[in-house]
Amino acid sequence: MKLLLLGLLLVPALAAAAAPPIGHVARLSGDQLGLAQATGGAPRKLAAGDPVFAGERIRTGAGTVLEIDFSDQSRFTLGPNSEFEVSRYSHGAGSGEEAFFSRVLKGAFRYVSGLIAHRQRQNVQVGVIVATIGIRGTHFEGEVSERHEQDGKMVDASARVVLLEPENAGAKTAIVVENKFGSVVVDEPGFGTEIPDEKSPPSPVRRMQLRTIDNVLRAIRSARPPALRPGRP
Repeated sequence: MKLLLLGLLLVPALAAAAAPPIGHVARLSGDQLGLAQATGGAPRKLAAGDPVFAGERIRTGAGTVLEIDFSDQSRFTLGPNSEFEVSRYSHGAGSGEEAFFSRVLKGAFRYVSGLIAHRQRQNVQVGVIVATIGIRGTHFEGEVSERHEQDGKMVDASARVVLLEPENAGAKTAIVVENKFGSVVVDEPGFGTEIPDEKSPPSPVRRMQLRTIDNVLRAIRSARPPALRPGRP
């Protein structure tokens, strides 16, 4: 009986290990480590170069910045105290229809689109609790706040999204931010939208103040490089 229970517990972990990785950790810096955890599996510590798999929940610590490069050349950067997961990823020969569906549950993030968005942009989507972001080949960043208690009161989940200049000069860049209450298209760098709670539509598109953009950038860049270990260059 014990062996049977042990086998059932190991099935999710073995299945995740058998699946091909969808990307790898390109950069990890700060005072705390990142963690990845598959459904039903034990958390594993992440280091630069480690593989990342679909279905894993990625978490960063209070002083951690983590960057993931995916096999389609897209990239996610997560700031401190962030949670992120890829619910569906299909890319490469023999994969059938390509797709990339992910969710940012909390924290600051930056996203640079890759080949899947270029080929089948309708199959690329980033969820941010209070809305979804459709991709039109782009570069954007955002900040997601989960529902939490503050000063004895519950504060609703919210999100802010800002479109950035494309990494390739001259490339078109745009996003569609929507939920069941409304939808907006952001197609000019420096502009963005806010979703103040789970019952409101995205705000009208407006130029985001530099302070707003800097706050997100600061969260992503705030982690210090890891201290060198004795005996290492």
